[in-house]
Amino acid sequence: MNTKINLSVILMLIFCTLGFAQEKTVSGKITEDSGIPLPGVNILVKGTSSGAQSDFDGNYSLQVEAGQTLIFSYLGFKTEEKLVGNETTVNMTMYQDATSLDEIVVTALGISRSKKSLGYATQKIESEDISKAKGVNFVNSLSGKLAGVTVSRNNNFGGSTNVII
Repeated sequence: MNTKINLSVILMLIFCTLGFAQEKTVSGKITEDSGIPLPGVNILVKGTSSGAQSDFDGNYSLQVEAGQTLIFSYLGFKTEEKLVGNETTVNMTMYQDATSLDEIVVTALGISRSKKSLGYATQKIESEDISKAKGVNFVNSLSGKLAGVTVSRNNNFGGSTNVII
């Protein structure tokens, strides 16, 4: 009799835990307002560290529980949130947000920072500065425009240009 009670308690616990963990796979496609798929969109489950990123065709797949919120973010677009109900397909249309773009400086090792947060001076070159002094090629036009950039030209036949930063 004792083993029958233990067996029924174990079965009851198994079914109760299955009822609490209702994770499912949610997938969908992310496009911009004109219908073009967006690759590389970050999808994050709100309040957790789990997430995914859309592929080249804007498709994604993610494990979530019903009632959780998905946060879609992409540079130059408004951040969108979507509550997951019982559906397994969540498509998202993202809209451009030109006001969210700010000046970003890429530093060593590809780390990007806001220009205001840097403790040192940075330089910027505009396209007009390069097109004013027409050179043989684009790289030669950089000569003398930026501090710390040395452009060396080789005038031999088939010569190349070296850029040292």
